[in-house]
Amino acid sequence: MAFKKKVSLKDIAQAVGVSSALVSMVLNGKAKQYGIGEEATRKVLAKAKELNYQPNIMARGLRSGRSRLLGLVVADISNPFFATLAREIERAASERGYTVIYGSSDEKPEHLSKLMNTLANQGVDGIIVVPCENSEELIADLYLQKYAMVLVDRYFPKINTLSVSLDNAEACKNVTRHLLSQSYKKIGFVSYESELLHMTERVRGYCEAMQEAGLKNSINVLKLPQDKYQETMLQVFEQHQIKNLEALIFSNNSLTIQGLYVLKQLKVRIPEDLAVFGFDGGDVFDLYCPAISYVRQPVEEMGRKAVTVLIDQLESEKPEEIKRYVLKSDLVIAESSLKKK
Repeated sequence: MAFKKKVSLKDIAQAVGVSSALVSMVLNGKAKQYGIGEEATRKVLAKAKELNYQPNIMARGLRSGRSRLLGLVVADISNPFFATLAREIERAASERGYTVIYGSSDEKPEHLSKLMNTLANQGVDGIIVVPCENSEELIADLYLQKYAMVLVDRYFPKINTLSVSLDNAEACKNVTRHLLSQSYKKIGFVSYESELLHMTERVRGYCEAMQEAGLKNSINVLKLPQDKYQETMLQVFEQHQIKNLEALIFSNNSLTIQGLYVLKQLKVRIPEDLAVFGFDGGDVFDLYCPAISYVRQPVEEMGRKAVTVLIDQLESEKPEEIKRYVLKSDLVIAESSLKKK
């Protein structure tokens, strides 16, 4: 899945066998003014359409060649975490004189690729990306083409890109330690079937905490298909007999919300029958009875850091040193994860 580089005037000129200047005159509607023949005009217009040429409208007339536009692609804008992230990125960019154009990949690599091409053709100066599963090749292509880019929330260890993310392993290790401190030992962990680093790190943190407590044989990771977790969670919970567990950790916001719904269907009392710990928070966590414990990610800091890193890269005369910025989380402890006495 290669990143499709924006078609230039030079590309059209080479394909037709004319000069870039002639192509520019034709596409700017000045063929007759400069005495360019009908046949040459027709060929240029036909080739431009064939190659899907899209002029960089925002950058026209800007002597600096800058649009002061930033692109943003999140994984799922309906997820409260990504909605908050997008809002904070937009706010931070505005403070530096930039406008943000954004979209949602819906965790689909083909959709991500389409969005990235659209943003590039809009003439954005740089891009902030939450990569999805199977998008590593696309991100690698962007990196090789030297696009100004920052990955946020997730990154690929083998690609040397700027990134801002959570210390996911430490976050889930701390959650597991909290539940262990409440004398829970039969602790399950709910995640997606995913090879993305943020999810595998969360699983790792849980497993390491269980091993440290001497509970290696009690490790229980329930993995759900990412595209069908809402359909399969009830079935998976029933098959794995979660009523035999004492506590359950949900590894992101969407899984937590769906999990609470399924647990209610199963008439599981929280925390009497099962302690629960979620991710990212939100109104539903506080309004749920009892209130739900959760990992609070520094989403505002994450968004602002991504904007700062990207704009500093754009405005610096020296190439930005590649860094992985790793942020810490907090645990918000509520009734759902406390042992009933």
